Amino acid sequence: MLSHRSRILAGTAAVVLLFSVPAARAADFAGSVQGVVKSASGQALSGAYVKLTNLERRLTFMLVTQEQGRYSMNNLPPGDYAVQGIGNGFQSQRVPVTLTAGKPATADVSLTDPQAEVPNGWVRSPGRVAGNELDYQLQPPNMPEGAGKEIVEQKCTQCHFLWRMTQQRWSHDNWEKKIAWMRERIHEKRGAIDLTDEEAKIVTDYLAANYSLDAPRADPNGRLSRTLLQGAAARYIAVDYAVPNPDSALHDITVDPQGIAWVNELNQYKLGRFDPKTYEFTEVSPPPGPKPLTALNHMGPPVRGAGDSIWMTEVGANRRWLQFDTKYQQFTAYPADFIKGQITGNSMKADPNGKMVWSTAGTRIVGLNVETKQFVAYDIPHFVQTKQNPGAYGIDVAGDGRVWFAEREANKIARLDPETGKIDEFPTPGLDIPRRMGSDWEGNIWVGFHETGKLVKLDQNTGKMTSYSPPTPNNGAYHVVADAKHKVIWLTEQTADKIARFDPKTETWTEYALPIAESDARRIEIDPSNPNRIWWSGDTSSHLGYIEVLDQ
Repeated sequence: MLSHRSRILAGTAAVVLLFSVPAARAADFAGSVQGVVKSASGQALSGAYVKLTNLERRLTFMLVTQEQGRYSMNNLPPGDYAVQGIGNGFQSQRVPVTLTAGKPATADVSLTDPQAEVPNGWVRSPGRVAGNELDYQLQPPNMPEGAGKEIVEQKCTQCHFLWRMTQQRWSHDNWEKKIAWMRERIHEKRGAIDLTDEEAKIVTDYLAANYSLDAPRADPNGRLSRTLLQGAAARYIAVDYAVPNPDSALHDITVDPQGIAWVNELNQYKLGRFDPKTYEFTEVSPPPGPKPLTALNHMGPPVRGAGDSIWMTEVGANRRWLQFDTKYQQFTAYPADFIKGQITGNSMKADPNGKMVWSTAGTRIVGLNVETKQFVAYDIPHFVQTKQNPGAYGIDVAGDGRVWFAEREANKIARLDPETGKIDEFPTPGLDIPRRMGSDWEGNIWVGFHETGKLVKLDQNTGKMTSYSPPTPNNGAYHVVADAKHKVIWLTEQTADKIARFDPKTETWTEYALPIAESDARRIEIDPSNPNRIWWSGDTSSHLGYIEVLDQ
């Protein structure tokens, strides 16, 4: 039986879609709830959101009402839920409901309260650096008075915008780790002056007091559509899971052949595992390396490899790449001490034949031959010619084995031919900040341009670029994956909390909202066990989840 499968129920007045979530243990996951969403005047509303939140399990399920404002979902874990409707610029109060096996529950809601609105945009990165000047920048935030404010404004801004710090919500322990991490890396910023030990303590106390886990966040409903949904946009469900440790920072996600999601916990030096059948989250720690850990150590982005393996880089004292067998829960380490210079970066990708694994690494591209265990590195021409870091970012490997990658700071897309070592660069006029990419079923490359908010297709043979504009402005286009089965392109709209589907043949868009504002969805991945399911993870939110479309 397929998960989240829909079936038609014949009623006396309407046809209702019943949505199911995966039933791992049928005896346990037999909870179901149904109801009707109405406006304040009593009108049934089709196309409204319904959220079902289970705080104990840290889960939020979201679906969309169908004809006559009806909704129904089954195979839910038992427990106490809060049900809330959102639509047309209004929302309901949260209605408590308890789900037990074999006893359907009913929760009708009325949209009587105004819906909050959170503007699109990710103010954590408000400006683009050109040399030492900003092309533009938001007005600095009004930081609370207190010991540490002046130090933050003077020294922390050597490397970061104030907005980036003031949007974080971390514990005192994690702020302390982050300050130590930044102090270890400050040498990378030419001319920057380190904090003293006393200043580091003052800054840590100041940031933890004012930007703690308890500090207010954006209204979770603030980026859901303010109009009722229709057509394909109304035929999906979403599942959101908040990991137990809010300091985790789930920067990247990958999915194994069994449909299990794996995330790198950037702040915890762990690999997280989420099972969508049981909704259980567990953690795996990498094996100790030859050198002691420092504040810099963290797990790089995981990526699916051949068979049951996933790959990740390791940042810090131990210069190695790691292969993890998801079936037997075993790590294999590949040391890279003999290679000078950076060996890790923002993104990683295994080629389709499983022989090579590649990573961006700032000024160059690094690869590992899995069979020979030998590393190779290729300097990026922009760096060779200008001595400026091009900011190698997203990466993918086309079917012909050529390696494509984005140069975020140089605004270029580049292509490496592993056979010759030659790198070709393609400027991107009129576009800004290429992030992550994916190759389609024809070998063409699709890229999300973060600042411009465009989806761009790059012809693999000619280098010609064609841009497409998603319906939502200021969307923060980020990561692209191609769905070869359905011949569609998926794009994460990071600053709008949406995942968009684009049909290149018809040039039509469908956007699917995530349940919670500022989810910070970055990397997305199609589930190999269920191609209708698209996974995502959030760095600053420490949430992960998926959407599952019902019209493919």
